Amino acid sequence: MGPSGTGVSVRVCASRLAGAQTCVRTGADGRGELALVPGTYSIRAGPAIERRLGESVVVADLSVDRSVVIVVEGRGSIGGTVRDTEGRAVTGADVCAHGATGEEVRCARTGADGGYRVEVRPGIHKVEVQPPPTGTRLIPQWARGRVDSFEADLIDTRASDATGLDIVLRRGVVVSGTVTAARDGAPVKEAQVCTLSFAAALPWECERTDKHGRYAALREPERYWVWVIPPGDRGSRLIPQRYDRALVGFDSDPFALFEDRTLDVALTEGTIVRGRVTRSDGVPLVLASVCVDTPFPTGRICRSTGDDGSYEVATRPETYVVNVIAPADSEAVSGYWRGAQRDWTTAERVPVGSADLRLDIVLPRGVRLSGTVRDPPGAPVEGATVNVNDVFGPRSFASTDIHGRYELVVLRGSYTVDVFAPRVGELRSVVGQRIVVDGEVGYDVVLPDAEP
Repeated sequence: MGPSGTGVSVRVCASRLAGAQTCVRTGADGRGELALVPGTYSIRAGPAIERRLGESVVVADLSVDRSVVIVVEGRGSIGGTVRDTEGRAVTGADVCAHGATGEEVRCARTGADGGYRVEVRPGIHKVEVQPPPTGTRLIPQWARGRVDSFEADLIDTRASDATGLDIVLRRGVVVSGTVTAARDGAPVKEAQVCTLSFAAALPWECERTDKHGRYAALREPERYWVWVIPPGDRGSRLIPQRYDRALVGFDSDPFALFEDRTLDVALTEGTIVRGRVTRSDGVPLVLASVCVDTPFPTGRICRSTGDDGSYEVATRPETYVVNVIAPADSEAVSGYWRGAQRDWTTAERVPVGSADLRLDIVLPRGVRLSGTVRDPPGAPVEGATVNVNDVFGPRSFASTDIHGRYELVVLRGSYTVDVFAPRVGELRSVVGQRIVVDGEVGYDVVLPDAEP
């Protein structure tokens, strides 16, 4: 039996631990018959490479006449070469195929000629390339030429193998240095040194400092915004800082990184906002994100709640809005303080001075809305935005993952749902669909192709 449940013609052989094997070729219906002495046998089906099928082995006790069903897994491959921008083969790079419709990841390593071949199950995949770990300064990417998975090409191996997937890795430069506390010069471990491309629409990329406060970040030659975020250690008053020694975003300067450079950062101290996050029925929320920022964003900083729902955020004296993002499995509705407001315009302002402040937060309990977004052929769409709107406007939103899935929690009620296509690709958004949420609801969407 093949992966789709249909019969396939393969070679089936049965053998005992000590003895010759007996074989038969199954017919088009997938059936074959062997005359065997009663006993325990290892039965092997395949391989049938020409049919893109793998090999399958089962052990069966044939003490009496019986039928054995063998499921043969589908087999496909993705292959090509990995080279640098000078055309040289990249040896020892890891090439991984991520199944877009499942959790399976299969990898292969490039050879001396830069060639690779990843054995996969027939399906839709996204391919990630990690350069050799030392010495090359090559930048990881998704095929082809993408820095993030949501932009990656969909590699379809359902009907045939994907050959000639050649990948060119770019070479980067390094910014390195040490993060310390300005007060006493102590190294700060587990701080995040984050960069954002000044020109390209790329996400923040972050590296963590080691126990000596040291870090090194490999990046493409470019100008960057740099943001250093201390770890969320309880009791620490260290606050984030942007380049160059700026505490707010609009005071920061771009950092030119066109050759290797050193950037040391000394973090100053501020005020602590602390409290506890619970659901309306009193249940503490674990691993909720408590985010503090000004109404006009200047440097959003988020910290996670602990096992008892408690949190601490160190920040500078200012007037803030506080946003709480509840874990997806908590059944709590995310929003702004106070009362899970929909956005910062309706949020209650929180003045923070030089003295520490306590702010306890309660989020209402809601119900889960989840689903999958696909394109017309059935491939999952990563990076689509799902907005849930009530009569006043957008209430909640989520983005689809690599498998096209999304999940969010909303209050019971009537809504319209907008699903916006990612900026990469040729799909159209689907907006204004009405749904009623009175319990756990699934809502799947197929985004149509863009009109020619």
